Amino acid sequence: MTAIFPFGYYLDVSLILVLGAMALPISRKMSVVEIPILVFLGIIIGPMLHLISPTFSVYLFSSFAGVGIGMMGLVIILYSESHNMNLKVLRSEFYRIASLDTVGVIITAVVAGLVFTVLTGAPIIVGFLFGAIVSPTDPVTLIPLFRRVKVSEDISEILVGESLFNDPVGIILVSIGIALMAPNSSYVSLFSAMTRVISFYPSVLVYFLIQVAVPSIVGIAIGFSVIYLDRKIKFENYLTAMLLGLVIFEFTVFESISITPFPAIIATGTIVGNFSDKNIFWSREQNFQESLSFLSAAIIFILIGSSFTLSEIISYVLLGVALTILLVFLVRPLAVFPSLLIADARKPHMGGYYKVAAFISLVGPRGVVPVVLSTLPYVVGKEYNIPILVTWGPLISVSALFVVLFSIVLQTLYTPIIRNIFLPDSGNTTEK
Repeated sequence: MTAIFPFGYYLDVSLILVLGAMALPISRKMSVVEIPILVFLGIIIGPMLHLISPTFSVYLFSSFAGVGIGMMGLVIILYSESHNMNLKVLRSEFYRIASLDTVGVIITAVVAGLVFTVLTGAPIIVGFLFGAIVSPTDPVTLIPLFRRVKVSEDISEILVGESLFNDPVGIILVSIGIALMAPNSSYVSLFSAMTRVISFYPSVLVYFLIQVAVPSIVGIAIGFSVIYLDRKIKFENYLTAMLLGLVIFEFTVFESISITPFPAIIATGTIVGNFSDKNIFWSREQNFQESLSFLSAAIIFILIGSSFTLSEIISYVLLGVALTILLVFLVRPLAVFPSLLIADARKPHMGGYYKVAAFISLVGPRGVVPVVLSTLPYVVGKEYNIPILVTWGPLISVSALFVVLFSIVLQTLYTPIIRNIFLPDSGNTTEK
């Protein structure tokens, strides 16, 4: 056992857990959100002090137990936070969220891809693959951010809802990019099989429906089934273990058949959060999941910071800064404004409409999913001997990692400022 996972690695893991627990009280003292503190703690213990190897951080994040702590942490966070989704608000903001998650993600992938191509000289198809990888926004960042920076519920639900549901679209675009360059890859086996049966464009539509509708229906069914069974046989103190086991089961089954599990996980959490009878055992379950969610987020952000090496920071920091600035201040607004205008085409645009749209366009940090997806091009290129992916895969990976890091730090720091500029009625203080 120790040969596979040496004792030094356990010390690394314990250090990450301790630092994660320390970050919240530190952030409260400083009256800032904890996310930049977690990321900088990761940078300090990783590339600066070398207390944790960047190689080990990447392994923990992307490959531990076959899926990586990053992906498993995302599963826990999505399930926990979907408890708090307000179905009434979701229904009222459905068209905006749907437009941001389709039109917005596609525009982001295309424009970000062009930006990457211009800055690096990469082929356009490689640029599109990079754009697809960084197109999903990050609920892991937004959810704790909106606990500290208060905005109206409808705006926070739009942004969090967008981030919860845009992962499948981003994954589909990545699948299309890889399928065009490596059609025999096992990662896109389902999509490639569909294109052999029906033509390319119908395959995209059917693949999207499968990725969204199938897991959503299963997740809803599981959520209502657990509520029904609990009323009949009373799980009581075992409710937490039951639901955590079912969520991991959903993740495992859908991952094994190349379908994104996130809609199922979100659907189960939303049903449980909105339709359970809120007795003491359901409250304990929710409190446990919230604690586990915070721990998962802390580990994720520390690992993101500690995944860099000094040579990567020196070689690619300027490219990372340029990509982040263009993604945040050019690409994101170009994607958000058309998406919202399409969704609200039949609504009158009041005076504050464009201020709300501006706020939404400036808040969209990248996170766990882009980091996990960024490793795919090089891995697929090596496995199937695809020269273009082997050549550009490492640059895609490190560029995506920098975009995630800088967008998280930049947007968590300036969100309270732009909230006061564009949404002054939402409150003038950050929650302590």
